[in-house]
Amino acid sequence: MTQARTTDPAVSLVVVNFNGEDCIRACVESLLAEDRPAKEVIVVDSASRDGSAAVLDALERDHPQLRVIRLSENVGYAGGVNAALPFCRAELVGVLNMDIVAEPGWLAPLIELLASRPEAGAANPMLALLDGEGVNALGQDIHVTGLGFNRALGLRRENVGREPIPVSGIQGAAFLIRRRLLEEMGGMDATGFLYHEDVNLSWLLRMMGYELYCVPRSVVRHDYFLSMYPEKLFLLERNRGSLLLSYPSPLTLVFLSPMLLVTELMLWGYALLRGPAFLFAKARSYQALWRERAARRERRQLAGRLRRRSDRQLLRHMKWRYAWRQFAVLARERGPSTRRRDASSPG
Repeated sequence: MTQARTTDPAVSLVVVNFNGEDCIRACVESLLAEDRPAKEVIVVDSASRDGSAAVLDALERDHPQLRVIRLSENVGYAGGVNAALPFCRAELVGVLNMDIVAEPGWLAPLIELLASRPEAGAANPMLALLDGEGVNALGQDIHVTGLGFNRALGLRRENVGREPIPVSGIQGAAFLIRRRLLEEMGGMDATGFLYHEDVNLSWLLRMMGYELYCVPRSVVRHDYFLSMYPEKLFLLERNRGSLLLSYPSPLTLVFLSPMLLVTELMLWGYALLRGPAFLFAKARSYQALWRERAARRERRQLAGRLRRRSDRQLLRHMKWRYAWRQFAVLARERGPSTRRRDASSPG
């Protein structure tokens, strides 16, 4: 028994890969670079069609502590995490995009936070931009209408403090969560396939009575810039609508209806500004919500079983103001997004 305790990892790190041939090696090697704390790294390859298989084969040969799970179909980001969950041996699970690079010493502060604060369900590192100078996110600001905004996007890294920050939502590119909470909720909600799964997870964790944090002493670099394309808008809006129809009570939705209407008008205005493909994407989100109503009934039943906080308690800690600067960046974008990815990783 004593030997099992010393060899068991402190944390299981899960990376979901899809067509990440150009970035998965740097990601995995940064996660394996440090011997302590003890960890295992699991890469879920979601039926990549590029040269990822050869890269992962080589990494697996070079690093015996690496496990690669190869799926026969692309199941999305949350689906990839769920595929790895039965193989995770540690009590803490780290979830990471394939396009991140972890800085030395990133993991220990997150483990310390969760160990010292039993009320904490999950924690983000500081997500820096790939150049290491600017901030991608200090967690997320979750709006009462289900929108998620990167906290402190564009802030200079030297202007961020060192102390843990309570946040209303975690940013899905890199976070640490208690495994038992993922198991209790049956894994992440994989019905959305891609995008918004971090907002969904954050809403559910807070509804279960847990707090969320960002730990700036922990730094992970993320290949990110703010962009939009029609399929991304469709997925974001379908998944946001699914959250709103699954977790808040009907009375809460009535209370929020003026703000919900404002958000809908803004998004339709944005789609009109961007053109027919975006208008069609927004309209498709409504059609998908109608088709997938059976799945939402199951999510509402799950939420009823897990709920420990009222909607009133939840809304008190969410944002009522929009992140106008991020809206403005998206509104100025023209033409096809150069960031567009047919992927299971939300870049």
